[in-house]
Amino acid sequence: MEPKNKTKLILSIMNVLFWIAFIGLCIQTGTILFSFLIGMMGNQAVTESLYLKLDLTALYKLGLFHYLNIGLILVIITGLKSYIAYFAIKISAKLNLEQPFNEAAYRLISKISYFILIIGILQVCAQSYYEGLMREGFVLNQLSSYFTDGDEMIFSAGVVFIIAQVFKRGLEIQSENELTI
Repeated sequence: MEPKNKTKLILSIMNVLFWIAFIGLCIQTGTILFSFLIGMMGNQAVTESLYLKLDLTALYKLGLFHYLNIGLILVIITGLKSYIAYFAIKISAKLNLEQPFNEAAYRLISKISYFILIIGILQVCAQSYYEGLMREGFVLNQLSSYFTDGDEMIFSAGVVFIIAQVFKRGLEIQSENELTI
């Protein structure tokens, strides 16, 4: 198989995988949002069997304010991850191997880096919030795993931002070459 055709095949497979991730993340976001809204209405059964067996009954009993804060953070984080998957779909669908550096790809990669940074910051803030609750005696082990990779997300945002800057410079060089030809 010719390298160009192999790359196109890999990009097509990646596009399908991005679609699967996007649909899964949208379902996860919708399920968490729905569960939290029903839980806020006082339905204890929903708070006990939240998505991915995340039992927030103790948090709900601690106070609606804490329940709402954690719920909104979870919804926003999963929603932003869905949005990033959508950007990845757009990049993989529009990628032109003849001229890979284009303004649309640069903008999408830049947006991805910003949203990854936002997710990282939210996860760091959520981890601090959760640690504050733990100092007050509240312990919910399932919740800590949702907020542990904030530092890694911030690092990833930096890496993706650098890639965006490489794309930007590649776009400038590509434009200069087109003008000289």
